[in-house]
Amino acid sequence: MEANEAVGYGVDPNLTMEAVLDMLKLLDYESKFCKQKGMKPLSKVYFAQPAPADDQFLMFVSLVSWLLSINNHTVSGWNKYENPMTSSQNIILELKKLGIELDMPPNKLMAGHGEGVCTVLHALCSLSIDSRMKFKKPRIVDDN
Repeated sequence: MEANEAVGYGVDPNLTMEAVLDMLKLLDYESKFCKQKGMKPLSKVYFAQPAPADDQFLMFVSLVSWLLSINNHTVSGWNKYENPMTSSQNIILELKKLGIELDMPPNKLMAGHGEGVCTVLHALCSLSIDSRMKFKKPRIVDDN
């Protein structure tokens, strides 16, 4: 999947989040992100559904920052005290710089969960995997 071919906006966030979690595992996020940040691994519905705590948006921004960094695209000045709307706008701007065009307003990211958040993570994970893992066409060798 190309980076600009993100899961279409309008897809069930539960399904998208499950795919995101699989891709994060391929990227070894448990040791390279969770352990370094002192966080627990995500559940398969973490960003699809609202959580009781208010840390979803902060986790989303942290995960986006990490995914951007593993794609050699660093951002500075993002912090947990920044206005969520500003952070959401910055995320969409950074995605555009990477060639990921998403047709969604920034306010869809502010809650830290839902369809928009899962779509952004799916696009970034797809880009990360595409840049790291190259698959070749299978070759069938005749034993005769």
